[in-house]
Amino acid sequence: MDDFERAIRVVFTQDPSISPQVREQATKYIDAVKARPDSWRFCWEQFLQRECLEVKFWCLQVLPASLPQLPAEARAELRVGILAWLRDVATVGREEVAIRNKIALVYAGLVKSDYPSSWPTAWTDLISFLDKGPHLIDMFLRVLTTFDQEVISEEVLRTPEEKQRAHTIKHAMREGDVARLAECWFVVLGSCQATAPQLVSECLKVVAAFAVWVEATTLANEKFLGAICSLIGEGMPFSGEACDCLGAVLSKKMPAGKKMQMLDQLRILHLLGERCIHRGCRDVGVIEKEAELFNTVAEVVLDAYLELRVETVAESARVAQAAWSFVEQLMVFVLWFFSHQDYQIADSVEPFLTAFFSKVRVFCAGGGEPAPGEVGPCHSVNLDVVRPMMQQTLQLTIQRLAYPDWFRQGDPDYEDDEQHIAFLEFRRSLTKIYKRIFLVDEQMGFMFIQASIAQLTQNLASVRPMEVEALLYLYTETGEIVKDVALYLKANGALAVPFVTLVECEALVEVEHWLVQLALMDVYVRYARIFAQLPELMPTYGNRVLRAFVGPRGVRSNDRRVVARACYMFARFIRTAKKEVVPFTADIYEALKDLLVVQYIPSSILQQAQAQAGGSPGAAGIARSAPPSAPAILVQGALKVEDQACLFEALASLVAALPASEHMRPALRRLLEGPVGTLAELSSEAAAARIASDPQGCAAWAARSVDAIGTVSKGFARAQACSAPDWAAALQVVGRLLEQRGQLFDGDGGMSRSTLFLCRRMVDVLGDSFLGPMDALLPFLYASSQADLLELTTFAHQVVCQHQKKTQPLIQKWLHVLFLRPLEAFKQLPEDSEQLKREKFELGTTLLLLLKEIAQRCPVSLLEPMLLQGNSSPLASELVGFLLLGLKDPQELKALLYAASAWSALLELASAPGSNVEALAVLPLVQILQQLLWSIARMDFRDIASQKVLGEAAAILRALTSKRRLPEVLHQQAMEALRQALVAALPGLRSEQGPRALCEALLQEAPLKDVRVALQQCASDWLRDCGIG
Repeated sequence: MDDFERAIRVVFTQDPSISPQVREQATKYIDAVKARPDSWRFCWEQFLQRECLEVKFWCLQVLPASLPQLPAEARAELRVGILAWLRDVATVGREEVAIRNKIALVYAGLVKSDYPSSWPTAWTDLISFLDKGPHLIDMFLRVLTTFDQEVISEEVLRTPEEKQRAHTIKHAMREGDVARLAECWFVVLGSCQATAPQLVSECLKVVAAFAVWVEATTLANEKFLGAICSLIGEGMPFSGEACDCLGAVLSKKMPAGKKMQMLDQLRILHLLGERCIHRGCRDVGVIEKEAELFNTVAEVVLDAYLELRVETVAESARVAQAAWSFVEQLMVFVLWFFSHQDYQIADSVEPFLTAFFSKVRVFCAGGGEPAPGEVGPCHSVNLDVVRPMMQQTLQLTIQRLAYPDWFRQGDPDYEDDEQHIAFLEFRRSLTKIYKRIFLVDEQMGFMFIQASIAQLTQNLASVRPMEVEALLYLYTETGEIVKDVALYLKANGALAVPFVTLVECEALVEVEHWLVQLALMDVYVRYARIFAQLPELMPTYGNRVLRAFVGPRGVRSNDRRVVARACYMFARFIRTAKKEVVPFTADIYEALKDLLVVQYIPSSILQQAQAQAGGSPGAAGIARSAPPSAPAILVQGALKVEDQACLFEALASLVAALPASEHMRPALRRLLEGPVGTLAELSSEAAAARIASDPQGCAAWAARSVDAIGTVSKGFARAQACSAPDWAAALQVVGRLLEQRGQLFDGDGGMSRSTLFLCRRMVDVLGDSFLGPMDALLPFLYASSQADLLELTTFAHQVVCQHQKKTQPLIQKWLHVLFLRPLEAFKQLPEDSEQLKREKFELGTTLLLLLKEIAQRCPVSLLEPMLLQGNSSPLASELVGFLLLGLKDPQELKALLYAASAWSALLELASAPGSNVEALAVLPLVQILQQLLWSIARMDFRDIASQKVLGEAAAILRALTSKRRLPEVLHQQAMEALRQALVAALPGLRSEQGPRALCEALLQEAPLKDVRVALQQCASDWLRDCGIG
């Protein structure tokens, strides 16, 4: 073994004992060989001489890339060598497939470079070897396949030069070589069936590839198509490839008239029906290929018909009629495939059915009427002709929609299974077909669904559950098609009749299959508004309908998939039919009350579930993916937390809709007594030992109870003031628990998150009356080590926006907590990654937004500590420093806007008539001006937010320099500070016009609009003088 062979073996081997240095040396060695001027000759000689597969493969791999750069004489020499190898070596057939493929690639490359100018006999040279046996036929087919992939195929992205070269080669081949190749294909198809069936399969693939561009008559003739149809009819192993080949030949693009003439002359319909359909065949693969063939032909003929019917040539009407007749006859075969029990076969003809029914309204009489002055189509079809096709398709659609027995619905192990994904896509396609048929003939669609549901309810015991689900699914989808559902849900309406038929069938609610129950719930939810339009339905059938949701086959089902869906769908049903269901509220509560119990779950189980869920609070209280307070833990006889929440919300909605407070308040207290009772129990001295033994488990239990209270509140609004005492009582229990057990519950049980959720809800439910209870809850929320300070700051902003000046006492009392606690977290947040930087920026921006809102709604709460306490107060210095920080970065316009807005509101109040304006001296006015002007000059004026920043800056400047408001001394100091700030912010400004105009506008107490224009002019002049922007 020499160095050359050793280097190639090293490069190809996967032996881990070979060091990277050795591999690098070997790679450099063979790269040097590749770079030799005579590398092609060296590689060809080595290929002929060596026995090592890796060496032979590498040598052939080098040749194709070097062909375009080789001189014509070198390529001619290589052609001679290739032909000699085919004649002398390939006949034996001892080379590996990889080598044969590489030889084919080299041959195709030579054809691309030299045919027809330098090598006009490229194809006849190859054909001359065919009589030497099957190994040469194999090489012949490999070369053609590779030639199509590398040179001709339009599926490969090619440069304009490559496209032009392919066009030249195809044109030359059509002169005679294509006919010679076709004759060879015909011989292979006829002579190799018994001795070499694999060659027949490969030959059919080649013919299918070439059929795209060769002359139609070369392949579309009685002789050739007869041979292909015979291969299909005999059901040989290669019949699938024969179907593909025939489809490729018949789908070749040509004018519609010529296409129909060709199909008629070749008696294609007769050939298809006689030889290309095996009705009794047990090989699903064969029938699937035949279905694909019929689908292809049907699509071709449909396209031809659609083209012909709008032509104005004299013969077009006759040919269009012939094309339509062809479609009608093909439809019989298509529907037979569509009716097959194997969905893959039905799926194979779905594309044609989808295309057909999407065009029916176009070619049926009365559809697509021409505009005045335009010529109408030469052929149309009466809807009565198409209606039987639609009716048959609808009947079959229910069967095809039904889930097959092998389908594992709802099984996560099969979510990514290709067969399952394919069936779901097929089901979606069938739904589209149904909708298109419905849009063509709405009356027929309604009659079909009414008749099908009537037949279902009469013969329910004999119908497969999967077909029951399919029909219910179609009925639900019907509501998505019609524009005005309410119109059809009136008495005797087209959608009301089948709904009444369904609710009258008590046996349907008792069907044990879970898919049927889910489909029935979907129907009830989709058409829930019918109970308002037909008031007599709920008193008559209400118990039956509600039992589907809350009975043993709903939320109490043994199948968890049904339980979760039933809880969710029940909540949706109540939202639509609330008024009609309200009389059943007490009965529903009694049926569900044991499921509303918030269960205690030991912390040991919680920890296991949380470990599986993953996630933990981020740095300094920024939650990234915090686990739920109660993971998906199944307690015997209990619901998951999210399912229980759906029931709480649904019942709360009903309770809130009760007609009078004397009914509503007792019902609300019953709904709250479970979670409130749990909190009261945990507050008692008797629970101390239990909490001490499992503080985390008890904290999570309390958190889930608080969540339940918050969920119940979703059904209530501020307008229902009569319920306020009950909410206040619940909040009192929550506050007492936090006061007594807050430190024990400061873990990862979720109490902080749950309390924040409840507080948010109470803002909406209680309005201003919640400000008192919130005073007791805020300390716990901010003191918790698990507090999500971003969410808390957002909540504080929500409270200020909602209650405005009424929040002033609360803010004055707790500003040091509302501001300093998030600020501390902000300072501690690292910036080691883009994600951490974004988190820090988001917290800082949210805190600035809160300060801005406080400054605008109740500015005294901020200004008082800033002015009275001075810089000696940590709160004052931190407030001033953070608001200055917000002005620092001109690239962060959001932060800049919030900080400028806050300063604007504060300074407006501080400089207002009647204020102690001398106290302004406590504020760093010079720093404010310098930082503000510096950032304004450098911000992006293309951003719309920049104009808002300019407006706030103008207000700040006017407040700080108002001669009318400020004492003379303070006014002079402010104007001098402004001039210095302009000089510092605009270094290199050559013109004084902008700053002068700004100062004049301020001295004259000009409107803010003029001040803003002057300020922007200063920035624009500076940017121009500095050559920026």
